[in-house]
Amino acid sequence: MQVNLPASHSPAHVAPSINSGLADWHRMICDTPSAPHETAGGDICFINSRISPRIGCGTLDLVSLDEDLILLGMRGYFHEDLSYQGIGEGWTRFHFRKSARTLMEFDGIAPSELEGPLCQILHQPVGVPDKEWVEGRTSLDWVTLMMRPNLLAERFKLDSIRLTDPVRRLAYGADEFLLKNWSLSADMMLAMDQLLGNVYSGDLRRVHLEAKTIELVCMMSRVLSHRTTERAAVKLRPRDIEALHEVRRILARSLTERPSIEALARRVGINRNKLTFGFKHLFDQTISEYCIESRLQSGWQLLQETTMPVAVVAAKVGYAQAAAFSTAFRQHFGVTPRYVRRR
Repeated sequence: MQVNLPASHSPAHVAPSINSGLADWHRMICDTPSAPHETAGGDICFINSRISPRIGCGTLDLVSLDEDLILLGMRGYFHEDLSYQGIGEGWTRFHFRKSARTLMEFDGIAPSELEGPLCQILHQPVGVPDKEWVEGRTSLDWVTLMMRPNLLAERFKLDSIRLTDPVRRLAYGADEFLLKNWSLSADMMLAMDQLLGNVYSGDLRRVHLEAKTIELVCMMSRVLSHRTTERAAVKLRPRDIEALHEVRRILARSLTERPSIEALARRVGINRNKLTFGFKHLFDQTISEYCIESRLQSGWQLLQETTMPVAVVAAKVGYAQAAAFSTAFRQHFGVTPRYVRRR
């Protein structure tokens, strides 16, 4: 299924503060059969829009918190692979996702194929075209914050922390391409669930969305800052980086039986040292840490989306004993599997 989003089109009923690409994307995915929710302040937003049955299933929120900050939240899936294209409008994107498999291609820049949980910063300069592909029949659970980059310094005061150089340049007016991925932390997952949960309605729902948005920006600010104990640089060629991304994809699909370091190194064609040190440098966690996190995040997903007993969920994600799964889950997320199931 191909969805082409013309950058110039903007539905008449969408507030000008929602940029044209996102407005078109919402219209294509949801068919926009119902009127948008209008808040007391006059801003127009779409809350709990239903994904069109011909495309998939689930809900989508598109909220213009102000003219320079937009929230997009989605839970569901597409029946088939979906692709779309657009033109950069100078927005910086903070992306948090627990599950999806996507491919992004930018003009003149190597494609980026991503699978599973991550957090991401993406700045697409004005006029830079992109094509994005989302795999169908795969659970989609994500939150994207679109902001004008000047907000990083002016509203969120991120100049008070030691930002990395590319992010600092964005905050002070540079319009440079930037794409960087990190692991999704446990506190980010909890904030996402609270943001996407339908606890409130009406104007109070919008206030809650804005509060959780600011919380996620604060969490991302820790990721964007320099580490005080930064490791010595690891020299990675483009081929090495692609091999390490392939390792991450292999591990995401191998929850119950993790391949050995030697087997992974042979499979992607790099040596053991470059695999272990390069993975830590590129993704800011060891292979073991990533495997544990992937298992627990998959467990969280199964607890939310199925009625499987906790013991069955534990086995599905590689834990022989339900008690060991429950202990690791509580240590990682701060809540028990039964708490997540009750919610």
